[in-house]
Amino acid sequence: SSASSASSASVFACERGQGQGKVRKQARALFGLAAGVVALGTTSLVQLEGTSRPDPPLGTSSSQEYLTNGWLRSAVFYFYALPIYSQYKLTEWWFDGRPYQESKKYYEFLHERHCDTVEHVCLLLKGFYLKGAQVASTRDDLIPKQYLTFCKRCQDEVPTELADKTLLESTICRSLGISDIHEVFDYIDCVPIGAASIGAVHKAKLKDGRVVAVKVQYPDIETRFKNDLTTVKTFCSFALPSHVPFLEEIERQFLTEFNYVAEAENLDKIRKNVLPSWRKHIYIPYVVKELCTKDVMVMEFLQGKNLLKSVVSQYERYAAEQGLTLKQLAEKNTSERTNSGAASLASQAAKSYVAKKALQLRDLSKNGCRLLYNLTLSKVNGKSLQYQWSEYPINLARVLEILMHVHAYEIFRNGVFNADPHPGNIMLLEDGRIGLIDYGQVKEMPLDKRLKFAQLIVYLATNKDKSVVQHATTKMGLRTKNMNHDMIYKILAFFNDRDTDDITGGRNIQQFLDWQNAVDPITTLDDSYVMVGRVAILLRALGNAFNLKLRV
Repeated sequence: SSASSASSASVFACERGQGQGKVRKQARALFGLAAGVVALGTTSLVQLEGTSRPDPPLGTSSSQEYLTNGWLRSAVFYFYALPIYSQYKLTEWWFDGRPYQESKKYYEFLHERHCDTVEHVCLLLKGFYLKGAQVASTRDDLIPKQYLTFCKRCQDEVPTELADKTLLESTICRSLGISDIHEVFDYIDCVPIGAASIGAVHKAKLKDGRVVAVKVQYPDIETRFKNDLTTVKTFCSFALPSHVPFLEEIERQFLTEFNYVAEAENLDKIRKNVLPSWRKHIYIPYVVKELCTKDVMVMEFLQGKNLLKSVVSQYERYAAEQGLTLKQLAEKNTSERTNSGAASLASQAAKSYVAKKALQLRDLSKNGCRLLYNLTLSKVNGKSLQYQWSEYPINLARVLEILMHVHAYEIFRNGVFNADPHPGNIMLLEDGRIGLIDYGQVKEMPLDKRLKFAQLIVYLATNKDKSVVQHATTKMGLRTKNMNHDMIYKILAFFNDRDTDDITGGRNIQQFLDWQNAVDPITTLDDSYVMVGRVAILLRALGNAFNLKLRV
């Protein structure tokens, strides 16, 4: 790392030419300082870990070791984060005011150089850092592609901290107040069907024959999470100040995830609110309340797969039938949407439905001819034809439309909504419905705030820019440092409606937030509106993953 930092300094310095001698010396001095910190820290870290090698890949049992001491976790975070952050900021400063193409190769160099290190830190510390990777993975335009691959795996392939059978069973028994696991369960699978940042989910069978999912919290994870949040907030206070208000609200929401009794109550409440109207399209599992404690939650096991994985797998097969790769199919669909202009989810869903029906009719026609042949001529020559059915792609626009409507129903009709609808919490069930799981982050919004938010959405939908700003500042309590009306409109549209170029100016999320914070930072924003904005961003992220630009 020391040698790499020093070489980076010379690479960046040489680019500016001979007329920048003083600046080059300053750059070398900064990188020299970073190199010294890295060199000193490497020795300490080797002593702490016993090895300087990165952790194994996600999901392997040998990646079990994790740091539990709060000060040590903070020290490891800063040891890695400060040099990386310094190099990115120095690059940003060095190329300030110059076209991005001039700096692109240097940023790519930094991405390639640091992505393995960031993955190593997340796997080493786990806790909130893995949660951060999950959040980062929800949008393909949020982080560079070098980081995105491992972050996406964190959605449901996080390495479990309960791989040992004895530890798993003792944790469950202690929480449920039983002496033997077989007092309650016929069996419990020690290999998790999913693992997240604070716990793992295991398939099991109860004594009464019901197949269930058992969610088990990792030991001491709440203490580690709280320490990590404090560390990250402190870091962001000087490195990324635009994130601090949102981190504070997210902290309040995250800390509710450690009480599985509360989560079970939230899940049951939303299930009773939503299923009567939406059972045909979605399903939410029931909880076994008598087997729910602060650290263990038992719920109905759903037969299905992660939505994104199901879509990708099916589209790969569909692309192969068309003689295309998945990337080529995505580019083709993107080109068609671009040429046809913007369209609503409903119209895109209708087009997909018509295309599917046309494909089914074609299959029926071809297989009808094959059936006729097999019933007649095949009797003469003894050769029968095989029936062939096409791969029907998932109507993704329809899935997204349902998700939008269901979450709008939760927000506006019930005032109780899931504030964390990230892709890992959405399933495609075997019966074709959408499965919604994980209600650790549930927010309640009283009627008066729902009415104000509803009016904001109406103004955004009808493009009444002045009304949007006036309503937010006079009725919803939004305040910014400079009260720049143009920027306030862009902020509200970004969080609650869209992230098209007319709002972001072509910037990604981080660039937009940095720009917004520099021009007119938010000083006051009601907590409820922060979390409902997060829902809008996460749902749009599902569309972005498949080149569907959405307006909420």
